[in-house]
Amino acid sequence: MKLEKRITLTAYEVEYIDTREPKPRTIHWEQIVLDGGRLSALARLGQTPAAFITQQYEAAGFRVSSIHRGETIDARIDLPALWAEMQQKIAASRKLLAQTKAAKEGSAAE
Repeated sequence: MKLEKRITLTAYEVEYIDTREPKPRTIHWEQIVLDGGRLSALARLGQTPAAFITQQYEAAGFRVSSIHRGETIDARIDLPALWAEMQQKIAASRKLLAQTKAAKEGSAAE
């Protein structure tokens, strides 16, 4: 059985200033991607994506200078393939964590 999910991704280009930097401050650029579910939830709450992004940056101590809506992409996700890929990544992460822990215990015993 082929199980797929269709998702919509919308990119936003954010220019922001780190107010913790000494003057003159550098303008930083970052791309934020919101999915259709998040955009739908924001619309139900009466909040624009730009207002949401600004709120998140200001909570982290940054000042947003501009937000531009970028490209919107519809993607189809093969759920079983995604599941298999994530299981491999989790197994690799656990193996690395176990190796790091064993190395620390080995060096502590010496």
